[in-house]
Amino acid sequence: MNIAQLRQTIQLLLEGSPDLVGQYTLPDGTKIPAIYVSGRQGVPSEWKVDGLEVVIDEFPSLSPRAGVGIVQQRQEWTVVLVDYSTSSKALTQAARRISRRFPDARFSFSPETDIAYGQYRIRIPDLEIDRLYPPQ
Repeated sequence: MNIAQLRQTIQLLLEGSPDLVGQYTLPDGTKIPAIYVSGRQGVPSEWKVDGLEVVIDEFPSLSPRAGVGIVQQRQEWTVVLVDYSTSSKALTQAARRISRRFPDARFSFSPETDIAYGQYRIRIPDLEIDRLYPPQ
């Protein structure tokens, strides 16, 4: 799986009925879905967010494991859901939708407090099996 496939899958999951994805309002007033792939920079500070924000790390963390003549390319994608609508149930509904598509994902919940919005940090495993390079 690559980042484009993961982003598209999550967007399709969360834009179902009902649509759970919030909106970014750009400085010029344009509104776009609040799904952001975070690479070297995070979400621009001048973007306003309303509702559920989805931030996906551009690169997975790698954890290869050697086998007999193969290597398991274990990697994990990190997805963070943050609900800026304090009375909404979108955060829980979004986590449930993602768990049905990725049942082996790990979910870490941080409840809403007086200084932080409620959020889930989700680690989605992705396994590929490759042959080892022949010895030189």
